Amino acid sequence: MDLRTSLPAVVVVFGCVLVVTVKTALAPAPPSRRSATAEEREEIAQTIAALESDWANETTQNFPADNWSQRDDFHGRELHKVEEIASEKKIRYEDVLRAIDDDIHRRQAKDPHVADDRHARAVPCKPRPFYD
Repeated sequence: MDLRTSLPAVVVVFGCVLVVTVKTALAPAPPSRRSATAEEREEIAQTIAALESDWANETTQNFPADNWSQRDDFHGRELHKVEEIASEKKIRYEDVLRAIDDDIHRRQAKDPHVADDRHARAVPCKPRPFYD
């Protein structure tokens, strides 16, 4: 290696690292959000539960015979609603997601033999069955 090319490269890399470190250290922290109350968690769970069937129907129409894309679109819609609720109520995202998860598990615990479209199981990540 030639020192005339290596030294400037090291200086550039060091300079970039220094700039990023300083910007990170001086950046303001995001505002802290409060925890959701029990009443808010219940309201969130009911809101999401009411919307899920519509989301499922729309994703089935948008991506017929493509389960992977249906699940992806469904969870994209869910994510946008989670972000909207958390911003609107100024609560943590984790609390919104926990409210949804607890509601799903609570429904299954009541009667595990009743078929419910809402489920708490892992869906295997499979690629699309066809490629464009």
